[in-house]
Order: sequence, then structure tokens, then C-alpha cells
Amino acid sequence: MSLKSEPLFRRLSHYSSLDAELNQHLEGVFTSPRRFEPGETVVERGDEAAEAFVVTEGWASRSIDLHDGRKQVVNFMLPGDMFDLQVFVGQKADHTVTALTELEVAAISPQQFMGLFRADNALGSSIWWSTVQEESILREQIVRNGRRSARERVAHLLLELHARLAIIGDAEPDSFQMPIGQMHVADALGLSYVHVSRVFSFLEKSNLISRARSEVVFRNREALEELADFSTLYLHLDAENVRLPSFANGVSA
Repeated sequence: MSLKSEPLFRRLSHYSSLDAELNQHLEGVFTSPRRFEPGETVVERGDEAAEAFVVTEGWASRSIDLHDGRKQVVNFMLPGDMFDLQVFVGQKADHTVTALTELEVAAISPQQFMGLFRADNALGSSIWWSTVQEESILREQIVRNGRRSARERVAHLLLELHARLAIIGDAEPDSFQMPIGQMHVADALGLSYVHVSRVFSFLEKSNLISRARSEVVFRNREALEELADFSTLYLHLDAENVRLPSFANGVSA
């Protein structure tokens, strides 16, 4: 039987050498799974939630909506991503989480989750390091939307999504499934739907990418990376260099 913790465990394993038994330990932190249909709200901005969540299946968005209906998608949430950890310190949600596909999330028990940081294993420190990566992704989003051209933004986002999915084993070397529409991409990049459509057409006509249904294929990855001025530095993909030292794995100095 597939464990609900598997996507998160794969992500954490990128940053630390985790024993397979720890996956069972991580599974015990999750409580009741919940399913949502595309467009359903998982968390509303201003909510006082009692639990945090982890995405176990599907895609979601974290966004802030303006009063006139405009929306800024702050980031896309993929399997293995946690959200609303602020509930552990009694804070209200400062963003909205919406299901973009059929979505399953698992609630995280606050008591057991905090116990991961007190336990003599690598899970707590790995979770800390994964949040460092999330901060760097948000910083890159600021630069992407603030300084990059429309073509650069779309190309950069595609490369980022592929890299994030590859960490959890959900991407092929030069392709991935992107089950979201161009409107979601537009909301994430601060562009209009029409502008995003034109950029995708340019990327396809330039033989940089191809699309078939929800699959995105990189036809010329090197040229796409050059167009986007893409560097994986902020994603900390070099597993050997990002591995946590022994003291973070519960080993006393």
C-alpha cells in the first residue's frame, strides 16, 4: 500500500540520508486525508486553522486575491509540499490555497509534527532545510516577475516546475506533466492570458518546447535555459553539496 508520506519523504531524502523506516515514522504524523475538486478552496485567507497540511496527490496554488478579482499566485504546490505551518504558532492564514486539479491533502498533527524536531532522527532537520528551499523559490519569484520579460518568465517557470517534480521522481529527464491551464500560469507570472498564450506559441514555434495535452517536452533545453537565464542554484539540486552534516541527523558531537 502506498504511503501518503511518500512524496514528502522523497523530497526530504534529497536533503538528508533518511532510513526507510523513517518513512513509517513520518506517516504517523499525518491524520485524515481530504480530497478536493479543481477550484475548491482548501484554506481561505484569514482562516483560523487547527492543522497544517501536506499535498499527497495533485496540484494546488497558494495565492492572494485582491478585492477587484485580480489574483496573484505566489507559488504552485506540488506533491510533498507542506503549507499552513503558521497554525503551530496560532497565526491565521495570510493566503488562500486552492485545488488546481483533483487534490488530496493530509492533515498534519501539530503535536506529532513538533515531536519530529525533538526526536533523535534526521526528519526534523530535513524539514527545516526544505523550508529554506521554499524561501529561495519565493525570492526567485520576486525576481522573475519583477525583472524578467514575459518570455523569460514562462521559460523560467517551466524549468523550475520540472526541477521540483524531478526531486520527487515525478518528471522525466526532459519532460513533465503540467496539469494546469494558461490562466493559472498568467496569475503566477503577472501576465494576461493572451500574453501567456503568445509566449507558449513562440516557444513552440522556436522548437524550444512542445506540448501534447498536459505534457511539456523540452526540445532544446540548453536554449530554453539560456533564454530564461536559468540557474538551479536557488533550488539546491546538487544533492551531495546540500546533504545535512551528521549533527543534524541526531548524532551528538
